[in-house]
Amino acid sequence: MDWSRAKTYLIVAFLLLDLLLGYQYYSSQQEALGYVQSFSTQLDELKEVLRERRMILMTEVPKETPVMYFLAAGHPQEPLPDIADRILHNEKLVEDDRSKGTMKFNSYEGEFEVTSAGYFKLQYRPALKIESDLGVKRGQYILQLISPSVWNGSLYKEDIAINNLSQEGTTLRYLQSYQRYPIFSAVLEVNLNSSGVTSYNQKAMEIGEEEERGQRVISAIGAIRTVAEKHDPAQLPDPKKFVTIHDVKLGYYSQNYAGADEWYLAPMWRIVTDYKVFYVNALTGQVEAGS
Repeated sequence: MDWSRAKTYLIVAFLLLDLLLGYQYYSSQQEALGYVQSFSTQLDELKEVLRERRMILMTEVPKETPVMYFLAAGHPQEPLPDIADRILHNEKLVEDDRSKGTMKFNSYEGEFEVTSAGYFKLQYRPALKIESDLGVKRGQYILQLISPSVWNGSLYKEDIAINNLSQEGTTLRYLQSYQRYPIFSAVLEVNLNSSGVTSYNQKAMEIGEEEERGQRVISAIGAIRTVAEKHDPAQLPDPKKFVTIHDVKLGYYSQNYAGADEWYLAPMWRIVTDYKVFYVNALTGQVEAGS
């Protein structure tokens, strides 16, 4: 065998391989750069549409467009007396109306109620004392304070965008999460006054399995544009005033299905403005609800 010629072939082969890998790397970098430029262009166009609709963007727009799935959801499967026993102390059942699906318990913490609409309510007696001057840490502090008396309290995170827009600050809002995404319809509202934490109202929701087939979601830019195109400044009390978009977040949402044993949560873009909160279906692009 001519080893010299074979060595030459090997060197040439390695050079060709290096050139191929170098070209692939260059192409991937160019594609990435093209994506950033494309996103930037889309964002500039969106801002122009927003200006025409008297809207202004005051938050970052997510770039992510992951594959997401419908999620099965339902009421807690654990017997309600067992839940009460786990989150309360010295609880005593005082009302059980199975025809309505309601229950009431008296406990060391206060009065705990299960409503027909699938909510858990706890009226603290007395109110839970809280420290003063907590600043931005107030929301996290209060969640840690009440978490032991909240069903699946560890699954909740502060809904900072909504809390920051609250004028009086007497109600703090938290959202249950699934993996890294918030569930916008699984809300925990905590009520406060000068005495401390007075009560909470929790939409009790148990998350089941994902559907087998997923779909890539539409972009946040597309969702915001849909909201902007449906927004009519003439319907506002002050048509000359700009509406500010404060937060854009991807998560899950559904209407409240109190009478169903199981329903589905859809991937949803939530767009928070100082005028209204919009929910845009992240699979179809349709505005599902506004509040």
